[in-house]
Amino acid sequence: MITQEQRQTRQLGIGGSDMPIILGLSKYKTPYQLYCEKIGEITSEDKMSDYQYWGHQLEGTIRDEFATRNNVVVETPDTMVHPIYSFLRGNLDGFIPSLNAVLEVKCSNQFMANEWGVSGTDVIPMQYLVQVAHYCAVANADYAYIAVLIGGNDYREFKYTRNKVLENRIIDAAKKFWDCVQNKTPPAAINQVDLRLMYPKHNPDKVKKVVPIVQGDLEVLADTRFKIKQLSEIEDKYKFNIMQFMEDAECLTNEDGTPIVSWKANKNGSRTFLMKGLAQ
Repeated sequence: MITQEQRQTRQLGIGGSDMPIILGLSKYKTPYQLYCEKIGEITSEDKMSDYQYWGHQLEGTIRDEFATRNNVVVETPDTMVHPIYSFLRGNLDGFIPSLNAVLEVKCSNQFMANEWGVSGTDVIPMQYLVQVAHYCAVANADYAYIAVLIGGNDYREFKYTRNKVLENRIIDAAKKFWDCVQNKTPPAAINQVDLRLMYPKHNPDKVKKVVPIVQGDLEVLADTRFKIKQLSEIEDKYKFNIMQFMEDAECLTNEDGTPIVSWKANKNGSRTFLMKGLAQ
């Protein structure tokens, strides 16, 4: 977990957690939103979720577990800077001098367990792969080790060997993005949130007439909304059937005990129905 000082220096360059966003691998932030943060138009959300809070609390424990299991010393260096591209930076969870390797620590939800491979392999989620590849480039490290605790009790370790082809692609993407920041030329919008940030206010004197391509979009949108309404009614019917079967049960599992539906109360006391997967 980065410090407040490190958080403030994020505007000075591109960190490992920025790379999945730049490459379009993030579910939470777009390149345009990151661009706005880098140029100071918007600020990142500093408030930690419960998930982030406990990840922060467990980071040291997981790091110590890795050091003990592998009989190595793990250092926690200050922000590192790429030897050539000073805008590339890295706030490492750990560095292992004896192996010339970086260490990345993760906490993962049990429902994401299938995104991680067998311990000892290099099968990790793509967003973390580009993150550790970035760190290897910045630290000039030969390897990256990833220690992850899944669901609070499933500890796994993974090893990434430095890949210059991947690294060059990452650096090229980072250079293009940083050029956008330096030249104040924003990346293209990719979702509605981006467009609302780009155009926060309307011009009451401005009117546009529809063109053929937009007319086609309007027709598809109208048809889609009609189909969604039909599907929503079907969804409500079958959700009712499942909820009626579950009664006051928190979870519905398949035959091998894997959760497929949860229906539990949130902080406000209202029960939330959530699909985890489909029974095979």
